[in-house]
Amino acid sequence: MSMTPMLKKFKTGFNRLFGSKNDGQLEFKCRNVKVKGYEYLFVRAVVPDIPEILDIERAVYKGQTPWNFENFEAQIREQERTLYLVVRHNDEMVGFAGCDMKYATYEAHITNIAVLPPYQNLGLGQMLIKTLIDEADKRGLRKVSLEVRQSNVNAHEAYRFAGFVDRIVKKDYYTDSPAEDAIEMVYSINANKRKERMTNG
Repeated sequence: MSMTPMLKKFKTGFNRLFGSKNDGQLEFKCRNVKVKGYEYLFVRAVVPDIPEILDIERAVYKGQTPWNFENFEAQIREQERTLYLVVRHNDEMVGFAGCDMKYATYEAHITNIAVLPPYQNLGLGQMLIKTLIDEADKRGLRKVSLEVRQSNVNAHEAYRFAGFVDRIVKKDYYTDSPAEDAIEMVYSINANKRKERMTNG
C-alpha cells in the first residue's frame, strides 16, 4: 500500500530530526567549478587531506593551527551529519570549508572556512559559502550560522556580502590570549530565496 502524503511528510520530518540508520553518509559529488577565470575542483575531504588542511591554517592564521589533526579527523569521519570540502587548483589544495548539519534545529553551522592568501579576494571563499548553503538547502535546513572574530572586519563584511546578518555576540568565545568576542551570524535560506525571486522578477 502506498504511503499517504501526510505519513510521508511525517517520516521525512522524523528522519531529519532523529536520523535514520539507512541514511548513510551525506552525499557530495565532486565537481569542477569556474570562478573568475580559475578552474577549481571541489571534493569531499578525507583524512589523508588533513596535513594540507593544516598547512592552509598556518598560512591563514600566521603559523597557528586553531584546529589540530584530531579535531579535523573527528569532523571528517563523522560523515552522516558533517560535510567537509577541499578545493584544488592544478592539484594544489587552495581552500577548505566544513559544516555540521543540525537536523533537530533545521540549521547548518559552518565550523571552518579558509582560503590560501594568493587565492583570497578572487571569489573562492564566496563560492565555498554558497556551496555549503546549497547543500544545507538540499537537506531541508532553513538556516546557516557561523562565528567570526569581532576584530576580523574583512571576514565580517564578506559574510554580510554573502547574505549573513548578525545574531548575537558571544563573550570571550575565542579563548586564546587575549580572549576575544565572536559575532554569531546567520543566513536565512527561505528569506534569501524570496529576495532572489523579487530581484529576478
